[in-house]
Amino acid sequence: MISIRSFIRYTALGRILMIPVRFLRFGVPRLAQELGYFLRWSCASKEYYNWTYDLTPLNRDYLASYIAVVTGHEVATIEGYIRELENDAELRQRLRQQTLSSPDRHSCDAEPRYGKRLGWYALVRATKPRVILETGVDRGLGTAVMAAALYRNQREGYPGLVFATDIVRDCGHLLVEPYRQCCRLLIGDSIESIRKFDQPVDIFLHDSLHTPEYEWGEFLAVEPRLHEASLVMSDNSLMTTKLREFAQRRGLEFLYFQDQPKDHWWPGDGIGTAFRLGTKAFFAGAKSNHPG
Repeated sequence: MISIRSFIRYTALGRILMIPVRFLRFGVPRLAQELGYFLRWSCASKEYYNWTYDLTPLNRDYLASYIAVVTGHEVATIEGYIRELENDAELRQRLRQQTLSSPDRHSCDAEPRYGKRLGWYALVRATKPRVILETGVDRGLGTAVMAAALYRNQREGYPGLVFATDIVRDCGHLLVEPYRQCCRLLIGDSIESIRKFDQPVDIFLHDSLHTPEYEWGEFLAVEPRLHEASLVMSDNSLMTTKLREFAQRRGLEFLYFQDQPKDHWWPGDGIGTAFRLGTKAFFAGAKSNHPG
């Protein structure tokens, strides 16, 4: 006589009978959890696009490893810079105050949740770039985080600037002093702004119009400004393979990081990086004798 276990595993009827069992055992708890996240977010958050969230502890650790690989720096160094941002109470307070006093206060959460921007900060702190070119500013959380990293670099004798492009004139309400001194906003079409840009670019970050055609257009526009050690990043690598194709075009490696939000209904975003494997990225020249 066939056992129940064998009947379920090896017969078509057993497979059909297991459908409601699997749904009740696995589907319902997962759906209930996701619904709980969504209901809590609906009541507690003001955001209606461009979600912000914290990372799970494990995902945060993996982010540190990812940044260590693409920069060539030690994991412990990257982890130290991530903690530096997490413990920066002054920056967090300034971001809260700026949100609450901005016209966007009814559509933005006051509490800054950095997510994968923890990695952006650590990358900038480790590599000491002279020029970052970012496309897409919006509220300016990512730009402010990179500017804060540059501000600390400057105080240590390694000055640098982030040039951030956006088509919206009143973008970047989170950019406040003293960090704003490390940022320049370029208003206009991103591709046109890149074409007019006349400086070598250490780090390029695509985070503007997320279509394959526009992303590729930005890569081609910035290519003449890149040098041998430049890092090229895309906030759109979850959706397209354009940065991977650009990495192949440049003879670079490509690596992707998928973030995992903590207690949030959104499944997460990610970021891709084109980089030269085995190279320790450090863009600063001689240390300045007159730190800011």
